[in-house]
Amino acid sequence: MLVYPSGIDLSSQPLRFLSGLLTARRRERGTRWRRLTADRQALLVLAYLRCGHT
Repeated sequence: MLVYPSGIDLSSQPLRFLSGLLTARRRERGTRWRRLTADRQALLVLAYLRCGHT
């Protein structure tokens, strides 16, 4: 389980958009599985780009 304690003032639209792009890319490449879901991966990417959190 991944818990991200920091709050980010971000609407859900960019999160859904990026998650959709990641899902489509995964289908295109035919990857079997990932540790993180596309939603969680999108959240981490946006947190990094927004706040610089690693």
